[in-house]
Amino acid sequence: MLKDVSYIVAAAIEILLPIILAIIIWKKFKVSWAIFFLGMVLFIASLIRTPLNNYLGTLLQKSFQGEIFYILYGLMAGLTAGIFEEGVRCIALGAVIKPRDYYKGIMYGIGHGGGGEAMVFIGFSTLANFIIYKFFPNILPINILPQIQAAVWWLPLVGAMERILAIAIQIAFSVLIMYAFMSKKYYIIAITIIFHAIVDFAAFYTN
Repeated sequence: MLKDVSYIVAAAIEILLPIILAIIIWKKFKVSWAIFFLGMVLFIASLIRTPLNNYLGTLLQKSFQGEIFYILYGLMAGLTAGIFEEGVRCIALGAVIKPRDYYKGIMYGIGHGGGGEAMVFIGFSTLANFIIYKFFPNILPINILPQIQAAVWWLPLVGAMERILAIAIQIAFSVLIMYAFMSKKYYIIAITIIFHAIVDFAAFYTN
């Protein structure tokens, strides 16, 4: 019972939180929903780095094994995430969204980290996994069902809390990039890429 509630609450947070945040920014600061959806679409577009990560990971595996491979792969994946995600953020906030202001940066961040990442990739996945586990367990691979059954009840909530933190970080990155363009301090873009790489590496290494 607790596990069922945990899945439902986690999926609700991951799916509804970005929408609630976007509604607040839309109503209070009159920021267009188009910016939210732009963030969502460009986050998905940034995932074109996945084949590059796979290729570079294969090259690394030829020369490194064990812990050192894991560290190098995490650093590489974090750096490509920083470059590609901040790259599309620069396209949106530097070239598409005009006139610029910080509330538009916040709305973009909600769409990028909330709509694209938390809602589409995590929230709907959590909901689908719960429905399959609860109502169609027979279609799961034979080795997966025991793992789900053995997992502690609060595990889905950990994922939801992680998404809340990730949304906050993505909003912060969007505000930094917006500030870089509004103040013409473009070195902040490089700093944001480095911060992004560090955060992604820390998340990868501690999982």
